[in-house]
Amino acid sequence: MKATLFIKTHRILGLCFSVLFLMWFLSGFVMMFHTYPQVKDKQKLEHYQFADTSVLSIFQMVESLPIPKDSITGISFYKRAGTNILKISDASNDYFFNAENGERLNGFSKEQLQRIAEGWNEGNVVLKDSLSAIDVWLIGVYPFRDYPVYHYVFAGKDKAELYLSSRTGEALQYTTRASRFWAWVGAIPHWIYIKQFRAHGRQPWTNIVMWISGIGTLMVLSGLIVGIRSFFIARRMKRRGCPYTKSLFRWHHIFGLFFGLFVLTWIFSGFMSMTKVPQWLSKVHVQRDVAKEINGEYLQLDSFKLDYKYILFDHPAKRITWMSMDGHPMYKIESDNDTCLIDASSLTIRKYNIDEKFCKNMVRHIRQDQAAVGIKLMNTYDNYYLNFKQPLPLPVYKIKVDDSDGSCYYINPKDGSFRYYNHNTRCRVWLYRVLHSFNCTLFIHHPFFKTVMMLILLTGGTIVSLTGVFLTIRYIRRKLK
Repeated sequence: MKATLFIKTHRILGLCFSVLFLMWFLSGFVMMFHTYPQVKDKQKLEHYQFADTSVLSIFQMVESLPIPKDSITGISFYKRAGTNILKISDASNDYFFNAENGERLNGFSKEQLQRIAEGWNEGNVVLKDSLSAIDVWLIGVYPFRDYPVYHYVFAGKDKAELYLSSRTGEALQYTTRASRFWAWVGAIPHWIYIKQFRAHGRQPWTNIVMWISGIGTLMVLSGLIVGIRSFFIARRMKRRGCPYTKSLFRWHHIFGLFFGLFVLTWIFSGFMSMTKVPQWLSKVHVQRDVAKEINGEYLQLDSFKLDYKYILFDHPAKRITWMSMDGHPMYKIESDNDTCLIDASSLTIRKYNIDEKFCKNMVRHIRQDQAAVGIKLMNTYDNYYLNFKQPLPLPVYKIKVDDSDGSCYYINPKDGSFRYYNHNTRCRVWLYRVLHSFNCTLFIHHPFFKTVMMLILLTGGTIVSLTGVFLTIRYIRRKLK
């Protein structure tokens, strides 16, 4: 009875999901080398203009806001379309000002957006459309506050296309003919990027992917149980090798036994990419808002003694960001190839130095009763501070804290960015990143070995899925007859 239940479960779910699994494995080959196109922050910064010194005091613009001064969460200054812009944010909204005259900006004109678009490509640019609904190339950027989105096309061999927010002038997406092709055969089917699923936010799509991958995990698990049981039955009957005589069943069984565990972990890790590790598996004893702990809940503007416009005389910048770490006010200065921190608590311009002493004091302050048990400047990646496709900056300070959650901070001394891991999030790294794409230090120095290993496993999974598709077609034909 139990064996029959597993057989029927595998057969019924196989009828529903075998084609989907084949699509996942075939698109997985593409995903090894090409992913969904996106505009990285560094690429956006390259298309900013260098800001100049003809700007007003920030306090003149803050006073005109309909929010209290002590509720501001972020400020940044940059130049776009010939205008110096000050962006001021609170917990729910962003406000834009012309930093030269203090006027509120309520979006960019069509002429300004045209100027911005012309800087992205040498080819002639034409406005193709203005969008007020999600597009397949906007799925990954959530532009739900940026409508209308202006869609431009460029003349030239690469057939580039650009999407600009009319509210901020920000580039939301930039694609070429090649990146669109690889996305259609790779990321879009692999991630089930169907715009109707994302038209109302991320959650409906998340639920769909979780249900599909969760049921798919059950299908693979039942198939493994049936395959292993059949193998041992054949051994008891003194048959050698596979118990099946028909070729499709035979190949499906053999490749299922060899690659079934990989298929199982791959689908399960896909499920884990959409959810957090449950508390019963790895408990989080203290829920932390790490950004508020390190940067503070609000910017304390009175602590910024240095006027930002004076920095521009010595440090040409494309973007200045107001920030604080452990209560220390500082400016993050960004240009094309350099980022640095400037101490904002002094009237003289000097770089802020994040060192081991700073890290130790910061942990002592934000964690109060818990001290850092280990601080080191890390010049190589470890299993958690690692990303193959988007290399993370080095060196970073790794700070361990002796608490029930095994807290660990990674602080970039150059720009103050940070990452935080505890037992729960480290568990998710192994259940998702390592199982799904072998993203661990074992392969960081042997990328060729990783590529070969992935190709072999994906080939095995493809054959298992392909034979399953043919068995499904044969079963449906037999039932129809």
